[in-house]
Amino acid sequence: MKRIIFASLIGGVLLQAQVLPGINSKGGAMTLPEGKLKMGIKHIYMKRDTMFDGSKEVTNQQNLDATANITLLVLKYGVSKNFDIRVALPYKHIDATAKLGTNDVAIDNKGIGDMVVMGRYVVLPMAEYGYQLSVGAGVKLPTGSTDDGFQKAPPFAQNTNTPLPTQMGTGEYEYKAELGISKLINEDMRVDFHTMYTYRPKAKHNYDFGDELSYDLSFTAAVTDKINLGLEYNGKYNTDTDMGDDTNAMLRSKLPFKAFSGTVGYITPEIEFVPFGKPKIHVGMGVSFLAHYNVAEYQPLEKTRYTFRLGYLF
Repeated sequence: MKRIIFASLIGGVLLQAQVLPGINSKGGAMTLPEGKLKMGIKHIYMKRDTMFDGSKEVTNQQNLDATANITLLVLKYGVSKNFDIRVALPYKHIDATAKLGTNDVAIDNKGIGDMVVMGRYVVLPMAEYGYQLSVGAGVKLPTGSTDDGFQKAPPFAQNTNTPLPTQMGTGEYEYKAELGISKLINEDMRVDFHTMYTYRPKAKHNYDFGDELSYDLSFTAAVTDKINLGLEYNGKYNTDTDMGDDTNAMLRSKLPFKAFSGTVGYITPEIEFVPFGKPKIHVGMGVSFLAHYNVAEYQPLEKTRYTFRLGYLF
């Protein structure tokens, strides 16, 4: 009987607590209560005009000037006490210019990207263990376009398409597995850890984006009943990529448009506004600063990334 009462109290705290998970932490191990629905909108802005090779910043030989705006619509639903599902649909706008030899290249691509569907199950619940551990799995669906109206590469590339990193989708399914851990400290602080592995088969044009391992650690605290402050570490590792049939050796050595490969980490301070003192509605912003990197080949990275989110719990 005492365990049931304690579990009910913990469930109420998770639903009503002022402190929210970090803006990039994917909620750690938390799931929505049964029958609850949450809608979120996240917007990410990044600018890439700096090139890197290995652990060094190098000259931007092609004068790459690229920006990306990605807006994610996320829906979460509590299917049962310990299981929820999530759907994320991105809308992307990629705008870039570069000079390849005597050719000026301009890309302005926009549209719906690849949808992700995930399920998460609580293995060790907070009420019994004092922390929560969850596992999950999902799939990325090839809903984004790969060839509608996209720019051609310069003539020396033998009229191949611009490589897939500048397009909305990959044209292939990807498979994901996740693990999360969350710990509440009183009602005003929390720590969340999340890691996800993504297996990527070769995409359209025999393009290999490389498999990815991401890992996020966040600490957030409610400093008032309406303001949360947080700090995160966001890292990822990607295996080597291969542009396949979509390019050739000459183009690969010169082209700044490449899918990420290597290791990178960001530090993200953030602030969240909870206007009604409960997380029914919340608005947040985080700024990610490049902390370390070791990339597999000559490629661009953003030094800063701006993230905005709006959440509403029905």
